[in-house]
Amino acid sequence: MNYEELLSRLVHMKNAIISLHEYLAPELKTRDLAILKYGFTEKQISQLDNYFREIVFNNVRPSKEDFRKKLAEIKNLPDLTDEVLEDVLLGYKSDGMYVNIIDEILKK
Repeated sequence: MNYEELLSRLVHMKNAIISLHEYLAPELKTRDLAILKYGFTEKQISQLDNYFREIVFNNVRPSKEDFRKKLAEIKNLPDLTDEVLEDVLLGYKSDGMYVNIIDEILKK
């Protein structure tokens, strides 16, 4: 299998997973699916995980807007939609990560 075939198959698999993601119950939308759907790089994933750890260690409770700004900064975008923000947060929550913090962010 050459490089182009492999790349094509990977793109098809990613698109299939993204389509599946749209129809899953919220508790099945995992962190990994959300990260794949929005094309996070390894560096961006690390930055997001570090941000969550910083929130926990410093006992900070960011607002939804603060979290959106930080996520947009990590993705190097001017802004992000509510859908992206909520998918990422619910993905982490579904995996049992930072549940209390995420609940607080989503309420604000």
